[in-house]
Amino acid sequence: MYELIVLALGLPPVTAAASLAVRRRGFLKVMNVAASLTTCGLTFALAAGVLRDGPYAGGWLFVDALSALLLVVVGLLTFTATLFSASYMEAEADEGHIKPGLLGGYYALLQLFSFTMLAVLVAENLGLMWVGVEATTLASTLLVAFYFNRSALEAAWKYVMVCNVGILLALLGTILLYYAQLSAGGGGAPLSRAAMEALSGRLDPFLVKLAFVFILIGYGTKAGLAPMHTWLPDAHSQAPSPVSALLSGALLSCALYVLIRNLGIVTAVLGGEFVQAALLLFGVLSVAVAVPFMLVQHDIKRLLAYSSVEHVGIVSFGLGLGTPLALYGAAFHILNHAVAKSALFYLSGIIIQRYRSKHVMRIRGLFAAMPAAGTMFLVAVLAIVGTPPLSVFFSKFAIVAAAFAAGKPVLGAALLLLLAGVFAGMMYYATRMMFGTAPAGLAAARPGACALAAAGLSLAWVVGTGLYVPAALDELLTRAAAQMFAAVGGLR
Repeated sequence: MYELIVLALGLPPVTAAASLAVRRRGFLKVMNVAASLTTCGLTFALAAGVLRDGPYAGGWLFVDALSALLLVVVGLLTFTATLFSASYMEAEADEGHIKPGLLGGYYALLQLFSFTMLAVLVAENLGLMWVGVEATTLASTLLVAFYFNRSALEAAWKYVMVCNVGILLALLGTILLYYAQLSAGGGGAPLSRAAMEALSGRLDPFLVKLAFVFILIGYGTKAGLAPMHTWLPDAHSQAPSPVSALLSGALLSCALYVLIRNLGIVTAVLGGEFVQAALLLFGVLSVAVAVPFMLVQHDIKRLLAYSSVEHVGIVSFGLGLGTPLALYGAAFHILNHAVAKSALFYLSGIIIQRYRSKHVMRIRGLFAAMPAAGTMFLVAVLAIVGTPPLSVFFSKFAIVAAAFAAGKPVLGAALLLLLAGVFAGMMYYATRMMFGTAPAGLAAARPGACALAAAGLSLAWVVGTGLYVPAALDELLTRAAAQMFAAVGGLR
């Protein structure tokens, strides 16, 4: 398994370096799609290895079912984003939105962004995880600003400032954990999760509680939890659509992953009551904050960004409940949201290129103007709002059912009410876009085959796993939920 990890980590930066040297567009696209497909295959192979042989632990590297699940998310989204970019970014260059010479730099940054997320997921050490999360910000900032217009540069600046403040708070929390480790007698490598878990009975509860507050706010900022989510709508709305898909589906999931890994130390020392209250609070607050903004949004990509805030809140809510059913639902929801939201961002990119506008009220007659993309967009919206039998419904249902089963009917009912508001807002805008007469003067360009294939692959995953969850995926989700339960076991 060590060789698979090294290959998965090594291929993206090598491809990034090669992308800067390649000048031929056709070869650049083929090379990056092939490399991303290979990286995706390696992450699936790692997940299969974990299912077959159990967790891998070797020095600074660690992969178990939870990290394998997130590796699958990052690998799959990197492939579909690169495949989508093959058509989408070429069209952006042809239309003059970017300089054709920047395509090599775009693919290099995309591969480096993928590398930083993969590095976060295979690190055993909490300090190295922090380094990896900070690296994701550095790698993705230029992608957010890639159009280099005033709005994109402003969004990138806000992204850097808000996320770096959050990451600095997470660093402070990590330093406090290290100080607690030293005060308890050291015990192994600094900030090693295994060493700290072995010392958990001797760690200072006050220091750990203080560290948890900073860690939750810090990584919660990167994950998009309200009220630390303010960078997210701007960054998602200004970045190229494949980058928005990676930010929403993969990056937010990686930040949640690091938060979960830190919870394993915190709950062993503090128990569950304080942590449970914080996670439930931020979970409900994130969904509640997202709803009114979604109801009044006019920018299609900002609408999807606030939807991401809502879904991160749902996962936080599931973590706060801490029951096996809730954690299985949270693990499944991370996967479902990542794939469904990536499809929505891909399709919104296709729509924006055709209509030359991100304004929802200017997009009409999608069924008539773009039958294939319009139908896929409607299916993706139905998926993200949790319509049965699509997979997002089942993960949402598991979390809500877990709230009632855990004796928290008020919280469960409140979440259901908020989700009804999300459903109303998303469906209102979707139906306005679908029907009516398409405006005159639409761009003549048709979506490229690669772009439609990327969106179709993501939708096929969402529809397929809603109708049937393969045994291997169910086993991976079950084991990932067990790892999460071990991390938040004090929440029972």
